[in-house]
Amino acid sequence: MIGVSSSKASSWLLTVTCILAWTAMVVEAGGISDHWRFVDILNCHHHQETRKSLSEDLYNHKVNDDDVQESYIAQRLNHFAPSHGRSFHQRYFYSTRFIIDSQKQQFAFLCVGGEGPALTKQVLVDSVHCSGDMLELAGRLHKSGHSVALFALEHRYYGKSYPVFYNDRNETVSPVTNQNLVYLSSRQALSDLAHFVQQKTLAAHSNSLQWVTFGGSYPGMLAGWARLKYPHLIHAAVSNSAPIQASLDMPSYNDRVGFDLQYERIGGSQDCLQIFREGHAQLVAAVEGDDTGLKQDIADAFHLCNASILLDKQNVQSWIGDGVVMVPAQSNDPTCNADHNPLCNIDKLCSFALQQQQHSNGTSNAWHVLAALAKQQQHSDDCLDINWNKTLDYYADPKKGVQGGLRSWLWQTCTEFGFYQTCEEDSSCPYARGYHTLEEDFEICKYAFGIEPEEVRESIQQSIEYYGGWQLKGGSRILSVNGNVDPWSTQARVNSTDELLPVYNAKGASHHFWTHRVKDTDDIEVQKARKFIYETVQKWLGLGSGTADLL
Repeated sequence: MIGVSSSKASSWLLTVTCILAWTAMVVEAGGISDHWRFVDILNCHHHQETRKSLSEDLYNHKVNDDDVQESYIAQRLNHFAPSHGRSFHQRYFYSTRFIIDSQKQQFAFLCVGGEGPALTKQVLVDSVHCSGDMLELAGRLHKSGHSVALFALEHRYYGKSYPVFYNDRNETVSPVTNQNLVYLSSRQALSDLAHFVQQKTLAAHSNSLQWVTFGGSYPGMLAGWARLKYPHLIHAAVSNSAPIQASLDMPSYNDRVGFDLQYERIGGSQDCLQIFREGHAQLVAAVEGDDTGLKQDIADAFHLCNASILLDKQNVQSWIGDGVVMVPAQSNDPTCNADHNPLCNIDKLCSFALQQQQHSNGTSNAWHVLAALAKQQQHSDDCLDINWNKTLDYYADPKKGVQGGLRSWLWQTCTEFGFYQTCEEDSSCPYARGYHTLEEDFEICKYAFGIEPEEVRESIQQSIEYYGGWQLKGGSRILSVNGNVDPWSTQARVNSTDELLPVYNAKGASHHFWTHRVKDTDDIEVQKARKFIYETVQKWLGLGSGTADLL
């Protein structure tokens, strides 16, 4: 990536850096419902909500992408077996708007693509991943007389950068079958990036071209690793909200959600957190009890299609284990538009919850408040049909799994990163503790790809050993920027004593919000994060801290 509503499938399913979320429920019609989960796919729901809010914010903000060009580069399908011989076409975007013809020294800024739907030309104009840091800095350097080439590279197996495969009858087949997904990994993606940089450097006829990679979430991981693994090609990297420490079991994600619900700086409170804890505890007691009338009341209150849903253990786990209400922790925006989403941030979510509690004069249970919140988040009048088996079938379908990069990212979680956001009994998870365990995620990997639990464990450990986790051992000129509201920051690099691997932590900020377009309403901490990025990158480019008018 999420419990929000019961409408039919969203038009797009992932984006990044989604770091995990996907649909947990399937409607009877066979589509994916909008009851999104916090697990399984690196919280792509955040990116859906972010793009939605961005499009609303930009309604009267016209952006011109005429200078952005779209093209493709040939890449080896398997960089680690050159004799393999097969290739695919990877999409990229570029712009010369900040190029100065007479400039001898030239910089190249690369916005690294990641999981999610197709990129568009807007990635080099106004994107959530590279606007506030990369594009803003490039523009400021250009005004100071420096030349900056802009690039964005789409990740293999996402958007329009899927390899093409054929069967024995020379018919095209899905690129996300188990057999065809073996060429998808972050290591292959980094090799793609390295080849891209080499080719563009040659085309520029400039020995002094300095590349800086930028990215947020999973692309932030890749941006940092590109500098770590290819220091002769990448001069520096800005790694935003990047959970570089792969993790099988990631209870820290929901622990941070609990922290956010009581974090007064963003509108949370202990009372708000208590409503979530008590409400989910009450739901657990109800579904485990024998009171059929109470189960029916719950089904009615949450607009479930049938109370019998609550009789199936796996259905219940996939509903209450990840929260019956979507908490906008990683997408928390203090200035979001409540006209489009009345519960668009934690302040508004908690305010509504406390108002509901006060209006009841203590006569309502906490789960009633959660039901009221869930109703506010529903996008349609369709009932919510929770069906774990249908969800598994959807995950396993190579034809449906191309949309939005669904199976691509699931594959990467099972074969590289994990990031399984459990809600264990001994955690600080604000949901139904003990109702999302690793077994649920293991079942997805097994059912969708035939990957056994031990293979998942081994793959994640191999990733940690290969990249070094939090340490970035041997790395330099990699800047890690995080927000303490962001649940993904628990797996990111937030501490450092190495001046060559600096970190910046923005208080009250969530998932790489400083990479969004600059707005007058941006929190001071977001502004400070950008300033730190500008100054650090300028220093690494040998320009000093005062080259551009930074603020």
